[in-house]
Amino acid sequence: MEKYALAVVMSISLASPGRAEPVFVSSESPHFVITYARGGAGAADLGRVIADREGAYAAITAFLGDPGGGKINIKLYPDRSSALSDGGAGRTTGDDISVVYFAFSPCYEKISYGHELTHALSCRLLGGRHSVPLLAEGLAEYLDQSGRNPHEWLSYKSRILAGYGRFKVEEADLAYGPGFSSLSYTRSGSFVKWLVESGGRDKFLELYAVTREIGLLSGEERLRAFADKFSEVYRVPLEDSQAGWNSAVSVFTAKTLPRLPPEDEAAVRKLFQDQDAAVVAVDSAAFASTYDRLGRKGIRYFDGNLNFYMAKLRETRVLEVYDLGIKNGRRALARVSRRFSDLTTRKIDYYVEKLEDGWKLQNEEWK
Repeated sequence: MEKYALAVVMSISLASPGRAEPVFVSSESPHFVITYARGGAGAADLGRVIADREGAYAAITAFLGDPGGGKINIKLYPDRSSALSDGGAGRTTGDDISVVYFAFSPCYEKISYGHELTHALSCRLLGGRHSVPLLAEGLAEYLDQSGRNPHEWLSYKSRILAGYGRFKVEEADLAYGPGFSSLSYTRSGSFVKWLVESGGRDKFLELYAVTREIGLLSGEERLRAFADKFSEVYRVPLEDSQAGWNSAVSVFTAKTLPRLPPEDEAAVRKLFQDQDAAVVAVDSAAFASTYDRLGRKGIRYFDGNLNFYMAKLRETRVLEVYDLGIKNGRRALARVSRRFSDLTTRKIDYYVEKLEDGWKLQNEEWK
């Protein structure tokens, strides 16, 4: 591993009433200013953090071309409650990257440390702009340095989420909004991998540049404009060419779906045992503690209805637990059957994630 000289250049102390905020310090390397919490995981792993990102810088600029510019600022937050990303794995604005960096593994910034860096460098490439999400997020996924195969993960996640079918570019892929989901990132990474490996780097970068304004258009106009630009660059209609993308993903269709390590699957199942125990004990605080604080925003009964909801619960049966990869920490989908006091039974999908305080529920979808 290449060594880099470290120089501590800054200390920032944040304070707010009733809560001890982390104290941040900064160190520099050839291409980065890394800011991390004193005594936190980023401080303990600083040598690895810098070596990984310098290696990623070399790999990403080898693909993009070196856009030049000053050092990139990366701030490593020790937990989600102090982070600015409000639950996401990271955020990049120009040359400033904010990410959550947990002490445990797998953690997104220990595995996919090239994702946000790709956003920063590709933004320089287009003079402070990004292309459409399909290409911008797809490029960041393709160059994220995780070593995973985006085609393989698209096959896995689409089967887990019951969305497997013929993949094609859609309006929602070309602008950020409600239609751009977690699966969209995986679809985008797979699409970009196929474009680069079937048509080459130069054509992809040409498409990336000429589609950067398309996200400003309305939905139907976006899709039509993207298809036109695609045909100009690749000399083939978008609709016809997507058969190659589907073929690349279909190679993995017969592969067994990935599972969590046994100890993590046991911890996920225990979440629902703890919920059932909280219902029996009429302990709403214990029930609420099984949910992530930020994740509660999407749960309708947390706004004054928690006790009413708990009174209706009788028993939970976990049907299956699926590995969904890594968001901040490891992420999974728990497919459960819940029985209620009115003798009805509903199937519900719960999204759960391993965070700094263990596995927590984040969102749910009633079937």
